[in-house]
Amino acid sequence: MAFVFLKFSPSLSLHHNPSPFFPLTSPPKPYPPISLFIARKQQSFSSNVVLCTSSTAAPAVPSEGDLESSPQPRKRLIAQNIPWTCTAEDITNLFQKYGSVVDVELSMYSSDRNRGLAFITMASEEDALAALNGLNSYDLDGRVIKVEFARSLKKNPSLETTTIEKHTVFVGNLAWRVRSRDLREFFAPNHNVISAEVIFHSNPRRSAGYGFVSFASKKEAADAVASLNTKVFISINTTNIMFTV
Repeated sequence: MAFVFLKFSPSLSLHHNPSPFFPLTSPPKPYPPISLFIARKQQSFSSNVVLCTSSTAAPAVPSEGDLESSPQPRKRLIAQNIPWTCTAEDITNLFQKYGSVVDVELSMYSSDRNRGLAFITMASEEDALAALNGLNSYDLDGRVIKVEFARSLKKNPSLETTTIEKHTVFVGNLAWRVRSRDLREFFAPNHNVISAEVIFHSNPRRSAGYGFVSFASKKEAADAVASLNTKVFISINTTNIMFTV
């Protein structure tokens, strides 16, 4: 079965996605797979939660202590536990009640069923904050959705940088005790890992349940996606991988 990743900005388009995705909420027992996909949007590793397959300056991997909210306007939101029947247009119509919606990216199980996760980019930080305040814990068709700002990484100017081609995989539904070192070690034995980072909330400090792993080539990233699908991660979760091209 083929799986797709839908993007709405403003017209809907399809991307190939060969595997399912599970919502990034605290996993019930038995633990569901973690989920991964390769982000396509052209953005800097240090500026946005959905990372790029592009040439960027890649600093040494920072520790979790280097995480903070982006100093630039925070306009990107992540919405979790959305109803499976929602479309990108439904998400747009919901969020535009609070401001101008620039872009919606919706992860899909199939052409007519999503897997409970969407990224929404608003026109301004004010619009994003209004949507967050209005829609976090909102009951949408019987499901309480969770809306928060997508997290980002803090630049550390003291670290040397090298411009390299990076291909980054989004890793979702991580066990709460997973750290960046665990994530890197999970991928490293058979893949050339450039960096790995688990995203953390700052107040209270806790894992956001997702992270990113960057590879030197598109083939490395694709091989990781293919080989780690449904694999057990530190004896807690198994991997479920989504891949957009």
